[in-house]
Amino acid sequence: MTQHLTHGGLPDGMTRWQFFGMIKSARRQLGLSKGAVAYLKVAISRTMDEDFLPGNICSFWTSVTKIAAQAELDRRQIARIEADLIQRCLIVKTASDHSRRGGSRRNGKIGNEFGINLAPLIARVAEIQAAARKAAFEKEEAERLRIRIKKLFGDIRRLCFDGAVEAAEEVLPNRRPSTIHSFERLKQVAEALEAVWEDFSAEVSRGEKSHQCDISPALNTSKENINKTCRAEKRRDTQPVRTTPAQVALLASKPFQELIQVYWSAVDNRGALSWRTIQMAARDRADQLGIRSGVWRRQCGMLGEERTALCLMVADRNSERLDGYRVRDAAAAFIGMARSEARRGAVINSLLGELIGNVGGQRNGA
Repeated sequence: MTQHLTHGGLPDGMTRWQFFGMIKSARRQLGLSKGAVAYLKVAISRTMDEDFLPGNICSFWTSVTKIAAQAELDRRQIARIEADLIQRCLIVKTASDHSRRGGSRRNGKIGNEFGINLAPLIARVAEIQAAARKAAFEKEEAERLRIRIKKLFGDIRRLCFDGAVEAAEEVLPNRRPSTIHSFERLKQVAEALEAVWEDFSAEVSRGEKSHQCDISPALNTSKENINKTCRAEKRRDTQPVRTTPAQVALLASKPFQELIQVYWSAVDNRGALSWRTIQMAARDRADQLGIRSGVWRRQCGMLGEERTALCLMVADRNSERLDGYRVRDAAAAFIGMARSEARRGAVINSLLGELIGNVGGQRNGA
């Protein structure tokens, strides 16, 4: 008996090949083999665009032999892949194991079919989107980690301490992070090298204390140096940020909140909202506002990523206001606010307090 399994369709604007592209990019996150992805590529190629519209049947009835030839796999592999995808609730077989597959269309729509139905796959489009975002995040972070690992090897080598390089090579013998394809493994290597560097740099600093008095340069007592030192000390004594990631998400502008939602799924798996999610969303929002990446990196270097993200959030939200705190150019306001925070400190706490009060007043007056 044919099962007429319809579905709710893909999100507006998404094509079937964009859908497949997400599946392919999120292969590891979804736990799919390369063979399974090759199978799904054949499956989607055997459908039509209208099959993915809400309320329609999305199915194909290509024989196992033809699927195997097109996917460049053998029949036994195809049988195993289909069984695995059925077990994962990604496809449904509407034909019996030994019956001939077939189907028909009426006015472009599938009328009846005995084959493989893709409705369960389409129903999980939100999960696949989240997995694709996570894959994109991990790809970007993997490049950052590879750069960090290379730098750590250089830093450890420059310590000129017996055993430091040897300890580092025990973590990664070939010193080549490009050979590591697992994101989790890259994180483990970076963390282990950080520990090696911290341990041996601490040993080096302890060994230098006994003769520092012989090699220390004369004190620089110039007015300029004193001012710089005082400003640096003042920044170090800056009060801690008086907010949480969850509160930042509530205060943020709608475009900023949408970016937070994206990274919340990809980074935090929709658990407790982390500062990492806020920071990544802020970086993307800065790009949308026309803030150059070099400017963003400089501000992060001066203030730290959390305070830089908060400066952006306040400037962005204030651009939507209609009172005396409204700013016309969020990017320019962000730069000015970051400079004030770097010079004087505690500026962002004051502005956050005002913004929280403003939002609270609007809610109470609603």
